Amino acid sequence: MKKFFTFLAIATLTAFTLESCNDDDNDVVVMTPTQNIVEIAVANGFNSLAAALTRAELVDALQGTGPFTVFAPTDEAFDNLLAAIGQTSIDDVPVSVLQSILTYHVISGDVASSMVSDGEVPALSGEDLTLSTTNGIQVNGVNVINPFDVVATNGIVHTIDQVLVPPTIAPFVNSVLEPAYFNENFSTLVEAVVKADLVSTLLNTPNLTIFAPTNDAFVASGINPMDLDAATLAPVLTYHVVGAKVFASGIPAQAPTVNGNNIFFSLTGSGNFINGNTEIIATDIESGTGVVHVINSVLLPPTGNLVDTAVGLTSSGEFTSLVAALQRTANEGTPAQNLLTVLSSDGPFTVFAPTNAAFQALLDSNADWNGLGDIPLETLIAVLTYHVVPARAYDVDLAGALDSNNELPTANGANLKVDLGTLTINDNSTIVGTNTNATNGVIHVINKVLLPSN
Repeated sequence: MKKFFTFLAIATLTAFTLESCNDDDNDVVVMTPTQNIVEIAVANGFNSLAAALTRAELVDALQGTGPFTVFAPTDEAFDNLLAAIGQTSIDDVPVSVLQSILTYHVISGDVASSMVSDGEVPALSGEDLTLSTTNGIQVNGVNVINPFDVVATNGIVHTIDQVLVPPTIAPFVNSVLEPAYFNENFSTLVEAVVKADLVSTLLNTPNLTIFAPTNDAFVASGINPMDLDAATLAPVLTYHVVGAKVFASGIPAQAPTVNGNNIFFSLTGSGNFINGNTEIIATDIESGTGVVHVINSVLLPPTGNLVDTAVGLTSSGEFTSLVAALQRTANEGTPAQNLLTVLSSDGPFTVFAPTNAAFQALLDSNADWNGLGDIPLETLIAVLTYHVVPARAYDVDLAGALDSNNELPTANGANLKVDLGTLTINDNSTIVGTNTNATNGVIHVINKVLLPSN
């Protein structure tokens, strides 16, 4: 370190030209700076500062007229900051965060060490710095070290041995939000949390687990938080938060979220998934009292139970026949045969839901059936219950749920034979859509009605 400062002190001389004048035959040497603040940083080994200024698009600003006084952190100071916030490179840090941090190191005017007095002074970031001379010159308790009073064409540079963290950013350090806040790959998530007014809640609630979608996850899910209002965002974001600290080694089958709905885990040989579709791609990023796991899509809370969800799906026009068939069991059957009531209960259930076209093909198979009302009620109930498995099984769970004959038991009492290679059931119905989540189960879409053999 001593050699570095010796080098820097010598190199700093290159920032000046020497001028002489004659005054009563006495030569007076005047040192005139020739480099601006950024040029001095680049020329004298402040590599991390120079890289941060470039990434934050602040180079032009600090090459301006000024004058500015810059408290310049060493490379080691930046390394320590990155280690503290869990990042490996300045390039990982969002530009907006870097801008706030770097402008917090700059004040207006030429402030030489001899001019420093105790008190507060505004930084260019808009937040105050606290200057002190009690134990040498300090800024926010951080030491000003050699070299200081390095004069540039547009100001003065002082060296400091730590990076100054603005008060607006400090609460994120060593918090459960730290891994997302200081990483550009999660900027969309952070923007959403801010817009939904959840920052304070997440910072002040201990022992949380956050399943954090990346920026790419938001894009893949077709969700732009800036297009949504806070009331819409809040329940989605809280569905990603579990009110306990859960490490990968202790992930349960299901967990309640702060949203109030459960999320469901599938731990398989091909990966670990939430609600069937969302893969956990990084785990156990511990920060503060919480832990973060990274996921590759946005989790959407269920809109209701299986019946509510099926009714909601009729808006696409694909499942009106299924809903009508279920309604018929409620209208004409006994309480025990009322499948609307059964599928609204706690469950869990997995429903293989035939499309309207699948029901039409069923009607076409019998000349006496012109509509669902022509199918004998007992037959209709037997068919419908053959589409219900009394367990929650996302597509990634099916391999583990099948018995040795590749079969699943149904509420009808008969089994379904599933071919996972072709995603077919009973050799003739294909699973064409998977993992529509409900509070009491999951829906998979099939293209033919399943008929029990007994």
